[in-house]
Amino acid sequence: MEKYTLSIVAKTLTISKAFEKAASNPNSEEFALYQALTQQIPDLKISRITHKKPTKYVNSEGEEFACCQFKNLTYERMEKFMSALPKSEEFTKEYEFLKAAAATHPSPYAVVRRWFVAQFPEFRTAPWEYFEKTIEPIRAHAFLKECEKECA
Repeated sequence: MEKYTLSIVAKTLTISKAFEKAASNPNSEEFALYQALTQQIPDLKISRITHKKPTKYVNSEGEEFACCQFKNLTYERMEKFMSALPKSEEFTKEYEFLKAAAATHPSPYAVVRRWFVAQFPEFRTAPWEYFEKTIEPIRAHAFLKECEKECA
């Protein structure tokens, strides 16, 4: 029998896609269960599981994470990180330009986050390295052109 859960209190039957498919066959156990439940609980609501939360996240380089690696990467945290760096004025200038220019993009945060990750690829694993070595900021204008080419 395929996966389902029944909440008597909420009067809700939550079914999987496989259960729904199996219940479409009148000769199946799932169909018999569905019929029995709807007769016994007349106002039974039925909902389907639509999304299973991933147990692991894998980035484009193949690294695995327990949660989304950008979960807490907000504009504010990006700004705080850059403000602590030796060339903070240069990074902030490019960041602010990109943030303003990306506002017309369908997903402005994604553009800014991509720039930040490209600029600081090791900010999660070794953020202290950016305080010791000097790196040049990626020019926001050129980065936007690259993003437009990829999105087009």
